[in-house]
Amino acid sequence: MPLDLVVTAILVVLSQGCKWRAIDQPEANWNSIYQYFRRWCRQGVWTQAFSRLGPSVCGSTRYLDSTHIKVHRCASNPPGGQAPQAMGRTRGGLNSKLHALVDAHSRPVSLLLSAGQEADIRHAPAVLSGLPAHWLVADKGYDSDPFRDWLRRRGTRTCIPPRAKRKYPARFSRKRYRGRHRVENFFERIKNFRRIATRYDKLAESFFG
Repeated sequence: MPLDLVVTAILVVLSQGCKWRAIDQPEANWNSIYQYFRRWCRQGVWTQAFSRLGPSVCGSTRYLDSTHIKVHRCASNPPGGQAPQAMGRTRGGLNSKLHALVDAHSRPVSLLLSAGQEADIRHAPAVLSGLPAHWLVADKGYDSDPFRDWLRRRGTRTCIPPRAKRKYPARFSRKRYRGRHRVENFFERIKNFRRIATRYDKLAESFFG
């Protein structure tokens, strides 16, 4: 099967949110295409393509945030349970959470998948690990003294508004903080792909792929 046909079929499924069986054609067997997708997920092909073929990072300021992704009922019973597959219960139901670090052009620098009920701050060091930045812009969910100290030791300055109940709130630049929409723009763009906006995959490996 031609490689361009396989990639095109995969992109159709991801963008339209249809089932893999919906692309079954004489020249494109749905199961063969799905097996290509699963194999590339296991081998990390998508991650390698992301790191090697993506555009170069722009600027020295990074924007950090996360977004909830509703888990469809067809994906809610993975083998081994929900917790190992980055699923968790919130007030809105079963969710996964995608953490993203983007550059000044809203292009992803680092991505991480977690269960929906886990706090953003818990995974922030992993998202930022090994990725130097002069400035980090994030919302008040990342307002933590240990996190600020960790960034300071790395040479990263922060633009994070303080929580309302802070006794000694940290100062931040409102002008610089206005740029935080860049990470929201990234989430808005990728959620045009319906299989990202809603999680239909039982395995975290497949969904993250």
